[in-house]
Amino acid sequence: MTDKDLITHSNQLQEEASSILNREGLLPLLCSYGSTRVIGSYTLNTMTWPDIDISMELPNGQDIDLFFEIGKTIASKFQIMKMSYSNHYIRNFPGFDHGLYWGIQLLYADTQWKVDLWGYDKQSYKTHMSDFDELHKELLVIDRTTILRIKHPISHRPDYRGDIYNSMSIYKAVLNDGVSSLKEFETWIERNFNVKT
Repeated sequence: MTDKDLITHSNQLQEEASSILNREGLLPLLCSYGSTRVIGSYTLNTMTWPDIDISMELPNGQDIDLFFEIGKTIASKFQIMKMSYSNHYIRNFPGFDHGLYWGIQLLYADTQWKVDLWGYDKQSYKTHMSDFDELHKELLVIDRTTILRIKHPISHRPDYRGDIYNSMSIYKAVLNDGVSSLKEFETWIERNFNVKT
């Protein structure tokens, strides 16, 4: 894809995500339960595939009944293809946050969207939002097209979102080491993760 195509594609995803969040009402629905923020590539303006990341503060971080009520409300108001619940307080997977999680597959405008919804206790929510705000601030001075050139092909890999190929790896490579192309990123991956790309 040309740089123009990358920008156009990203903007289209941004517009559709905005429709789901605002016009269709997903964000107001979640905000009715407490503090809620859309984070990830939507807010960072680096969208390359239909994916929305949302974090919310729960009055009690481990209130499973409330989190299922939220999930039921979402399922009743949207075209939900699949919802997967995880309690990461007890799953304790390496690299995952401690919180409650809904992995949602949502059909909108003939496109399957992935929505990651995390519920945190007050302190965890505050910490995660502070970390995200710092990342957002740092990325504001980086050329958006540079990130999209790398992220678009990487995000369509079958192993994207794993331990190695993920958005944070791309952001770190660009921010910390000045990586500016897909080839440079592959070299960065080999050097930092000791794998052959």
